[in-house]
Amino acid sequence: MSSLTEKVVATLSDEIRRGLLRPGDRIPTEVAMMKQLCVSRSVVREAISRLQAANIVETRHGIGTFVLAPSAEKPVQLPAADLSNMLDVMAIIEFRIDVEAASAALAAARRSEHNLKLMRGALERFESELERGSTDTVAHDIEFHLQIARASGNRYFFDVLSQLGRAVSPRTRLGTAEIAELDQIDHLRNVLNEHQLIYRAIERRDPDDARAAMRMHLSNSRERLRRAHESSKAGG
Repeated sequence: MSSLTEKVVATLSDEIRRGLLRPGDRIPTEVAMMKQLCVSRSVVREAISRLQAANIVETRHGIGTFVLAPSAEKPVQLPAADLSNMLDVMAIIEFRIDVEAASAALAAARRSEHNLKLMRGALERFESELERGSTDTVAHDIEFHLQIARASGNRYFFDVLSQLGRAVSPRTRLGTAEIAELDQIDHLRNVLNEHQLIYRAIERRDPDDARAAMRMHLSNSRERLRRAHESSKAGG
């Protein structure tokens, strides 16, 4: 996590710890935090994603982001990964393939209409960014995967993915040289198409197709990163 993101996370966490922001309170808007802390919108969004993953805040789209009450349950603890290291990134994706395939299958069997609405919202926001020519899709990518984990009905899937944090979408942690060969918009359109296949399988309550679609998506992600990494090494 960058030092600027750490600054935003630390500021909000401190205000929550001191009781300046209480459970149920809405945190300042992105624009307000950008002005207050002199950071970019992407930094604010990354910080909020981290707080969401830690179950400290919850975003209600169209309304705002709110402080959650502390959970009595202790989450699964995983060691931090070095996301500047390609081997760690690849290892994380390999770990996620079986974990998230099982999560997607359970989500297809157990999802509610509310779960579908939250997944669909993440997909729509991802697509909206691409239509604007923006590649700022990481928060929506993470949200989609976390909403599937929630829909699984098994909190350990959500805990594990939350602990991974930004590693759920590791492409932004790779050096620019390693992803320079990728056309980012085309790449993200492929990711969106794969997400939509997963969503449709979950929507029609097809665990086998949901499992296969998630496995294909993560396997493709691993292969795309491997090719980009090999290409950057060859160019160097």
